[in-house]
Amino acid sequence: MAASSIPLEVRHITKRFGDTDVLKGLSLEARKGDVITLIGASGSGKSTFLRCMNLLEQPDEGELIVHGEAIRFKETKHGREPADWQQVVNMRAKLSMVFQNFNLWAHMTLLENIIEAPVQVLGKPRKEAIEQAHALLERVGLSERANAYPAQMSGGQQQRGAIARALAMDPEVMLFDEPTSALDPELVGDVLKVMRGLADEGR
Repeated sequence: MAASSIPLEVRHITKRFGDTDVLKGLSLEARKGDVITLIGASGSGKSTFLRCMNLLEQPDEGELIVHGEAIRFKETKHGREPADWQQVVNMRAKLSMVFQNFNLWAHMTLLENIIEAPVQVLGKPRKEAIEQAHALLERVGLSERANAYPAQMSGGQQQRGAIARALAMDPEVMLFDEPTSALDPELVGDVLKVMRGLADEGR
């Protein structure tokens, strides 16, 4: 398989906070259809590793390659950072992340949350984005909550909404950061069902 057909490669990622080495040369390769789980104790760096993958955290060393294109870095007085932020924006359109605390925008309805990035980042026509959003809401079992605000929804509904928002970018890789850890036990099953469905599709 050619390197360019691999959606995500992470090579020898190192991350330090002060004098503490959190990540020490971690590597990962995600091919189409792979389902990869990171397991470790609380504080072992799982979330930091995920955040380094889409550059919410800047790795101190290592490479990040998306479909054969390496993210370019430069050294600044503040440390290492991307040399071309437009390249990062393009990369993030292919790697969507779902956080443990949902991170929906509180001042927007669920529908508005879902269409924001496709319209603003991808330049998708608003009408098309709305049609796609309704299809995604039906897929995650939230058709009737399109016009609800996050504060009017349960944690499980918010997390399923966050997954729909991530899917609206039609990503090739989905990064989940402990997506059920903030949920009450009875709400976990609905979120896992959606995630299993994505895995069954080969995403």
